[in-house]
Amino acid sequence: MSKEAVFSLILTLKVLCADVILLIIFGTMLLYYLMEENSFLKKTVYMLIDLPLLFPPIATGFLLLWLFRDNGYLGNILSKINIHIVFGFWGLVLAGFVASVSLFIKPLIASIRQYPKNIIEASYISGKSKFKTFIFIIMPGMKKVFIVSFILSVSRIFGEVGISLMLGGNIPFKTNTISIEIFSEVFNGNIDTAMNLSLIMFAVSFVLFVFLKYIESNIKHDLF
Repeated sequence: MSKEAVFSLILTLKVLCADVILLIIFGTMLLYYLMEENSFLKKTVYMLIDLPLLFPPIATGFLLLWLFRDNGYLGNILSKINIHIVFGFWGLVLAGFVASVSLFIKPLIASIRQYPKNIIEASYISGKSKFKTFIFIIMPGMKKVFIVSFILSVSRIFGEVGISLMLGGNIPFKTNTISIEIFSEVFNGNIDTAMNLSLIMFAVSFVLFVFLKYIESNIKHDLF
């Protein structure tokens, strides 16, 4: 494979690791905040998280580009502290997080709202706070759903193209993730390299798919 292809693989792994950390920290914080949809603000946040699933990725990427460019609303603030999102590593991380956070949160939210109320109430009666109940009672009881959400999110990050292309561009040895590199290699006529990268993506995706189906079958078995 070419040096660009090898770089794209390494870069994709770095972006994936950064996004996994963001999902575990900020995704879980959002989950805790949204698990009870009892205010207009929470409903608005939930709607905003859903938008990337409804909007075309290119349109979502352009909106983020407009907001986070150096002279944009948010980019102007960040640039003053020497943080530049667009056309860099953190632009790719932001793209992956925005694309995947809904897939991470939605199955967990649905599971929380079906969680036995008597168990939650018993936790409150025993003196545990809402946060401790969430961390030590609810989350351990949904570990399989958490794994499913995690796999869906990782798969989405791994294959992200549209938002990443707008926020990160397609800069060789800087922002060319594996998905973008496949596009570039096909465009440049390097079909063999594109095929090799595609096979790598297929292999990883297939492993994730098999593991996902295994977890889903266990969830159904637990329910019935």
